[in-house]
Amino acid sequence: MKSVYVVEDNEKNMKLFRAILKLIPDIEIFEETRGDLGFELIKSSNPDLVILDIQLPEMNGIEICSELKKLEKFKNIPFIAVTSFAMKGDKERILAAGFEQYISKPIKVQEFRELVKKLLQ
Repeated sequence: MKSVYVVEDNEKNMKLFRAILKLIPDIEIFEETRGDLGFELIKSSNPDLVILDIQLPEMNGIEICSELKKLEKFKNIPFIAVTSFAMKGDKERILAAGFEQYISKPIKVQEFRELVKKLLQ
């Protein structure tokens, strides 16, 4: 069983992530809506994959990823950034924070599911 942690503050987006992830066998989904609480949840766990919205209340996705990637146990854990940011330089800044992948909203369901499956192999 693989553990996937999702931190997303928009309920519609969370429902979509949940629906897509439930189509993938043998994964357990953990959710949080606030950045600071998501950070603590992930830090105290052993995720196989982390999916972070960039714009979150209390602590943004870039801060969460860069702080967790400083810890040895997260060095090889894949992080996916999900964002509606589409400004020039945003993708580079997000990837520089330690994210392995970047997906812009609105997400493409098939592409997202395939990416998650690939990163969990």
